Amino acid sequence: MSLHNIAKIVLPVLMSSTAFAESASYEAVLPVGAIRKDSTITVKKVESTSSFFNPAVKSTTTDTGFETLDNNTLYKVQSIESADTSSDTADLKALANNNQLVVNESDLSASNSNCAASGGCTLSNDIPVYKSGGFDFINWFLNLFGLGEKPKSLVTPIAAKTTPKEASAFAMEKKVEQANTMLGQQKEMVPACQNALPDNLKNDAKFNCGLRQAMEAFKKAKADGKVEKDVFMFNDFSSGGVMGKMYFFNSDGTLANVIDKNPIWVSRGEGGFGQGVGSMKTPDGAIATKAYRPPRGGNIRDGIELVGLEAGNKDIYGRGVLLHGWDPYTPTQGCLGVAGTIDTMKRGRSELGGEPQYLDQLKQGLLKDGGVMIYNFTPNKVSQCSG
Repeated sequence: MSLHNIAKIVLPVLMSSTAFAESASYEAVLPVGAIRKDSTITVKKVESTSSFFNPAVKSTTTDTGFETLDNNTLYKVQSIESADTSSDTADLKALANNNQLVVNESDLSASNSNCAASGGCTLSNDIPVYKSGGFDFINWFLNLFGLGEKPKSLVTPIAAKTTPKEASAFAMEKKVEQANTMLGQQKEMVPACQNALPDNLKNDAKFNCGLRQAMEAFKKAKADGKVEKDVFMFNDFSSGGVMGKMYFFNSDGTLANVIDKNPIWVSRGEGGFGQGVGSMKTPDGAIATKAYRPPRGGNIRDGIELVGLEAGNKDIYGRGVLLHGWDPYTPTQGCLGVAGTIDTMKRGRSELGGEPQYLDQLKQGLLKDGGVMIYNFTPNKVSQCSG
């Protein structure tokens, strides 16, 4: 089918969907990570006139075909005070300042039963949060055909408009202009990416020890024919926590432009790190990806199969350790969990649901054909660093 015919068929649907999603009273939600425990936050209930929808869950009962959410359980995060100086916390603070950070009441209550009622609290544990905003339906559709601006977040700030009708008209005009540009050029628009490590990591002895380990493992795996790609993934689990950071590096140690964010969050297994059938532990050290060929059996039916490259992680293929989609700040059963489409018989899904496209982009790009090294820098590997 030609692009012209595709446009004729879907344009009325897109106009209806854009009117819903980019009007002043409707917002989409997608998970973006979690606010660290011991952070102090202030919250307020979302406005009663606001409506929210989940672009990751389909529905047959709404005009847009997406599931709407009960705003009685939702709160906007107004401010975050935290000793954590990482780029992720800075991103969350910026979203809060921009009125684009949503939290679920049940998650607030799990951390502090009075947090919602008092309008703020100091968190006793990490809580998942969600980015809210207008949803880019046209680019979402174009991405289905490999034509959209990828990689790119589809949830954007909602500018103040006089009426929902005006907001819809403005959004449609803007998106049609972008779509026409894209169709005319017929090429991907990839945003620029800074490939230098930030100063705090350049001067972090532990992080650099892990990166040296990873680069040595990569060179060996490449020489042995175990991996093929010149980009490797480095999971910094050095703190031992449920969540680590997944970095993408070129073979020369510079940050790789793979998706729109580097690093991203990655979950470990609830058993910690190590090996053993039934241990629910995530493997240490160097592993390699197999080609993406779903589906598979078990409760996780969609994921990247992994093979161990070290003596201490040879069992991971046999015990079904995968890289798969997972909700932020939820431990897996020994696998590596990254935000993306989840097929888990509802295991691990949060109340709000919805997944950013990180893993989906990786499955279609870097990880599609296999042969990529992943290095898990865990407390066991930290113990091998000197000093």
